[in-house]
Amino acid sequence: MISFLCLLLGKTQVMGEIKIALKREMRTEGEHLVLEILQCRNITYKFKTPDHLPDLYVKLYVVNIATQKRIIKKKTRVCRHDREPSFNETFRFCMNPTGHSLQLFLVSNGGKFMKKTLIGEAYVWLDKIDLRKRVMSWHKLLASTAQIHS
Repeated sequence: MISFLCLLLGKTQVMGEIKIALKREMRTEGEHLVLEILQCRNITYKFKTPDHLPDLYVKLYVVNIATQKRIIKKKTRVCRHDREPSFNETFRFCMNPTGHSLQLFLVSNGGKFMKKTLIGEAYVWLDKIDLRKRVMSWHKLLASTAQIHS
């Protein structure tokens, strides 16, 4: 299934992993999706020099699967000078997760006047996960086709 998904999305090379936790909460104001961006590991991106310590952050989108529109956009704080960053950030979205997916992008912040670099991306289909209890898992960060050919 994953290899088919990689082929479908034009992604093949694994650039690392991202650990997240998900759960659904019922509140008086309605249903909430709780997403925790925990950490990244095994980043294989080739930085300028082998000893370069990047400034990394995660950009995330909640996508409506039916319309393919990004309905929510958020990002974590920047973890400075770290190849295996721990973000430990929690995001709460007032929404029903059914029919939605997450797009997670690990980005290297180039600094002032410098280009940001996409390290890898992960996709999570929320319909495939039992969100009644907290689910913690690692997801592969895949390189886009543009990264592989550049």
